[in-house]
Amino acid sequence: MMTGRHGKPWLPATQPCFFREADQGLATVEEVDDARQPDGGHGVLYCRQCHAPVTSTQERLKVLGKHCHVFPNPEGMVFEIGCFGLAPGCGQQGPPVFQYSWFPPHAWSLALCQTCKTHLGWYYEAIGKSSFHGLILNRLVEEWT
Repeated sequence: MMTGRHGKPWLPATQPCFFREADQGLATVEEVDDARQPDGGHGVLYCRQCHAPVTSTQERLKVLGKHCHVFPNPEGMVFEIGCFGLAPGCGQQGPPVFQYSWFPPHAWSLALCQTCKTHLGWYYEAIGKSSFHGLILNRLVEEWT
């Protein structure tokens, strides 16, 4: 079993989602209330490929009323994503694109690991709206401190 930086085992980034999204209108962004452990600790999410820090559980957001979403892309690949505010370990690549956005009116661009350039998800932005990251949960590992 792999262990993290503090000798604790790596954990999946979240419990799996077992639902498919329906069109729920325009995306709204809100904070998640339970981003901390009862003892006050928080989780750090790392790139599964290179183990560089990406974001923390304190950055989890609800978009369309949920943190976790499952969506297919136009090619039929299904992604389970979690929504996060800041993700300092991600860099954006490419211009924002409105076509095929899972969160209208937000446009998306690719979100890559700053260290190894692995595709970790998408960065969503819209004029007059909060921006956020939709990160592919099975490409992250989580460690609680």
